[in-house]
Amino acid sequence: MQPQASKSDGGRFRRGPFVLICGALLAVGFAIAWSRPSPIEPVGFRFSDQPAPSFSGPLAVNDHLKRGKLLFSRDILAPESFVLDKQGRVYTGLGDGRVIRFDREFKSFDTILHTGEILHHQCGLASMEEKCGRPLGLHFHPSYDDLLYIADSYKGLLLGNVTSGQVKTLVDAHHPGEGILPMKLTNDVTVVSNGSVFFTDSSNKFDRASNRMEFLEGGGNGRLLHYDPFDRRVRVAVQGLHFANGIAVTPTGEHLLISETMRARILRYHLKGPHEGTVDVFIDNLPGLPDNIMPSSRGGYWVALAVVRIYGLLDTLASLPRLRNFIAKFNLLPILEKMIPVHVIVLELDGRGNMVRSLHDDNAEVTGPASTVLDMGDRLLLGSYSAPHLVVVPLDS
Repeated sequence: MQPQASKSDGGRFRRGPFVLICGALLAVGFAIAWSRPSPIEPVGFRFSDQPAPSFSGPLAVNDHLKRGKLLFSRDILAPESFVLDKQGRVYTGLGDGRVIRFDREFKSFDTILHTGEILHHQCGLASMEEKCGRPLGLHFHPSYDDLLYIADSYKGLLLGNVTSGQVKTLVDAHHPGEGILPMKLTNDVTVVSNGSVFFTDSSNKFDRASNRMEFLEGGGNGRLLHYDPFDRRVRVAVQGLHFANGIAVTPTGEHLLISETMRARILRYHLKGPHEGTVDVFIDNLPGLPDNIMPSSRGGYWVALAVVRIYGLLDTLASLPRLRNFIAKFNLLPILEKMIPVHVIVLELDGRGNMVRSLHDDNAEVTGPASTVLDMGDRLLLGSYSAPHLVVVPLDS
């Protein structure tokens, strides 16, 4: 008599082929996924020849930003950058396509205009940005108090009237000019002494919704563009930038500072003099990836760091293009972003590009991600590319 197979024996017998079939299907699926075209063309790079700076000296960790107070919590979304009018009122662009103006006491705000084709209750969702508009950089016209230059990430360079609310396109993102590649991510704008307008296109390949791909690729798809308001033509001032971001004119008007986010540095573009039209480095090897640049009340600049280079994760990824390609192909960015510690830092630089001090919120307990800093003398106003509020931080001398 042969022994009968136990239930557990039968279970093992049935599971064996099932596991083999699942393994084979996974292997085939992986092979198919790996063979499909990658959304990026990754290259290896380094942020600097030197290791990331340590958190000591002017970079010593503190809790200054944790003293901040949240304003308009849940009433506004992602106030990316700020500009002041001649009456001292603050304007900002929001994630739902609106440009708003705060009263001087920051107790209320008014909607001034919106840059999109629609103003819908779903505006604010990433999937709706192209239709709703996404105003980023702002700068008032030097001669007309009611005219506001707007860098809209999807629309291009716009001119808004803060009295009537009308908006017109100066440089269309899809058709910026003869021989110039379309703009995928118009970011910041400023005006120099002769009235010329400079603005950044962070990438001619990836739009704002997919801007993280710019880091995963590591290539130089960004540009500094120049718009002449007299002949209405656009030219490329600097190309090959690695996520051209915030820009600011120096007090002398001789230079334009450019945040090159994906290289953790700030460049200096010469507007005048014997080196006119050339670029050099203002400061490199920053402890994070710089976003907007704004003047400080002490004659230097405030720089918000969008992401901090902590624990070496970003630096390691920079040197591993194949790993970044794998992350892009299999859409692992959400997992990667959860691995990056949230440590908010804003830096103050002097006029020569030296770090003077830093203000921290080492776990984003109060502030949320920072995109810009407006120095109001006794306090700082912090903006964000994603947080649903403003933050006001008292400023020590």
